[in-house]
Amino acid sequence: MSAIIERGRTAAAIGLGVGLIGLGVLSVIHRDFALQWQPVPADIPGRAVLGMISGLILIAAGLLLLIARTRAWGAAIAAAFIGLWVLGLHLPKALAHPGSLPGWLGIGETLAMTMGAFVLFREQRSAEGRDRWARAAVPVFGVTLVMFGASHFLFAKFTASMIPDWLPMRLALAYVTGSIHAGCGLVILSGRWRWIAAAVEAAMMTSFVLLVHLPRVAAHPTDRLELTMLFVAITLSSAAWGIAASRAVRP
Repeated sequence: MSAIIERGRTAAAIGLGVGLIGLGVLSVIHRDFALQWQPVPADIPGRAVLGMISGLILIAAGLLLLIARTRAWGAAIAAAFIGLWVLGLHLPKALAHPGSLPGWLGIGETLAMTMGAFVLFREQRSAEGRDRWARAAVPVFGVTLVMFGASHFLFAKFTASMIPDWLPMRLALAYVTGSIHAGCGLVILSGRWRWIAAAVEAAMMTSFVLLVHLPRVAAHPTDRLELTMLFVAITLSSAAWGIAASRAVRP
């Protein structure tokens, strides 16, 4: 079992690295930030240069995550850098419009990435036993899942529009996936069966990558938004797998 869990952590780290490298390459190519996931003001001086620097940081973190010996450094850089997006970019917007769910959803998505990277970092640093900081990050991840669930209900028609046409009852599926998001988050917050809830969440997020985002990119391979959403989805699903495979969610 420990070998399987270790392989899971490795796969999660590699997936996280791939997602970050993809986002970084897009930032360098477009000389810009990661769209709504990195909402830097349009009038900031030297925006294009800063966007490229941001992309290079993401690429560096992703490459470090791909290599076993440097994995802890890559996870630490990813957690710190994306954590800055949460505190410096998303939180002020959410507090300025506290009744607007999209602002809080931006916090939820970037915070989930941050917690996944942070747990991977702590797991790499702690050779044995459960790390108390990693355990503290798990409920925060649970809160983000509840936020994802709420967004599926409040923006059900938009969520349904993202579901492939060949799947039946797309609006119902939007509500079902929202319920799974929220349910997994509440189970994680309850403190019981955390690894099962995290694994279910990770599996569902991975299905989004395979069924929603990859086909959309295949249909529009040069569309920057579709590519960005694909790499965000890969990063989020990998973060969830990192949580599921961590010692922090084991009883």
